[in-house]
Amino acid sequence: MGSRYKTLLKDTLIFGLGNLGSKLILFLMVPLYTNFMSSAEYGTADLVFTVAQLLNPFLSVVIFDAIIRFGLSKDEKRENVLLVGYVVLAFSIVAGLILVPFIGLYNAVAEWKWYLYIYIIVSIANSIEFRYLKAKGKNKLYALISVLQTALSASLNIYFLVFREMGVRGYLTTYILSNLTIDVILFLAGHYWNDLKKAHFDKDLFKKMVLYSAPLILNNISWWVIHSSDKVMIEVMISTSALGVYTAAAKIPALINVMVTIFQQAWGISAVKEIESTNDGNYYSSVLKFLFLFTSGACILFVSVMKIFMRYYVGNAFQDAWHYVSLLLVSAVFTSVASYYGSMYGALKKSVNNMITTLIAAVVNIIVNWIFIPSVGIWGAVIGTVVSYIVLAFARLLDVKRYLDIKIDCKTFFPNCVVIITQAILVSLDYHIAIVSLIAIVIYVAINYADLCFLIKHIKNAGRRIIKR
Repeated sequence: MGSRYKTLLKDTLIFGLGNLGSKLILFLMVPLYTNFMSSAEYGTADLVFTVAQLLNPFLSVVIFDAIIRFGLSKDEKRENVLLVGYVVLAFSIVAGLILVPFIGLYNAVAEWKWYLYIYIIVSIANSIEFRYLKAKGKNKLYALISVLQTALSASLNIYFLVFREMGVRGYLTTYILSNLTIDVILFLAGHYWNDLKKAHFDKDLFKKMVLYSAPLILNNISWWVIHSSDKVMIEVMISTSALGVYTAAAKIPALINVMVTIFQQAWGISAVKEIESTNDGNYYSSVLKFLFLFTSGACILFVSVMKIFMRYYVGNAFQDAWHYVSLLLVSAVFTSVASYYGSMYGALKKSVNNMITTLIAAVVNIIVNWIFIPSVGIWGAVIGTVVSYIVLAFARLLDVKRYLDIKIDCKTFFPNCVVIITQAILVSLDYHIAIVSLIAIVIYVAINYADLCFLIKHIKNAGRRIIKR
């Protein structure tokens, strides 16, 4: 295994330590939410965060993406990059105050507008400081603080929801306090004050960073449309309770998305380094192949056990959620492909292309939601999510091919797509789940037999080397 793969694997494991364990804790919080909050309360709490995610790109100018890109560049002084981030944060604080009265016009979140504002500000600071830590190469510290943040969030959730019984207020307070505390810890542990003392405001750098990140505003809004607009539409077209059920269903695919996020954090760094050095198409192609191999396999296994799992995972008011999980898991697989190519856009500094492809998928999502939610309810949102992520993945696949020679193994890629989609549809309809899932697993192994053998061989070799040491 070449040094590039080892570095990518090492970074993935480090980010995995910080994210997978921490996200698993949050994953285990869902039974707490669904037993100590009603479906309407859970829907309202999630809606506040959904609106926050919509406003975040406008207020932050998505400057945190520029921080990781320019912070890794050999041509820029890293401390100046951090200063630009804090300048934009100051803008966010002022602009957010102006927006608060307008947020209050949306009745569903009007009561929580100040919670929403504070959460946006502390989360922007959180993103800036975490990205800068990665730019400094402090990946182990990044992982440690990520675990600490989630442990804090879990503890506060238990305190405010179980012991204080504060419902929505407790849920929101938890995430504001945990983010704020971690912001302070990051600033101190990362020695940001020392970096800021050495920094000076570079107007040219400021312009370059904003020009890089500004197109990502529309990109992030488009991501929000794909990922979250269906929640608002469910709340408006159906009910807050239906939103609570859909939110519970969406937590399961979040497990695959966590794995994708972990990989993307490592891959984003590796892709930048690779673009600026050998720019090897074979390396890109093999990484994509094994990423899709892993996510599609995980999808098949999760779908196989989902009905039984959800029976014990969520409260009684959320039991219907299991029907929607299988297709949402398929959307998570295509999210992995889209995220892979998103990292390539970052390395290529093609933020406009990133934005355009996401916008196309967002338009598709809105149209499908608008057509199907009124007629088939929550299923309409599920269909819209799956279709939009498939469109996004293939739009980016075709677009990036113009710049980089990334090959798709058609003998495995497309058959895997057919298997995961077919299994998900049949399981969602409760059609002979055990037999369908067994067949899907057998076909998956047959399609990917050579790649699975190759992967197992290298894992065994790596294990032997570790034991010998």
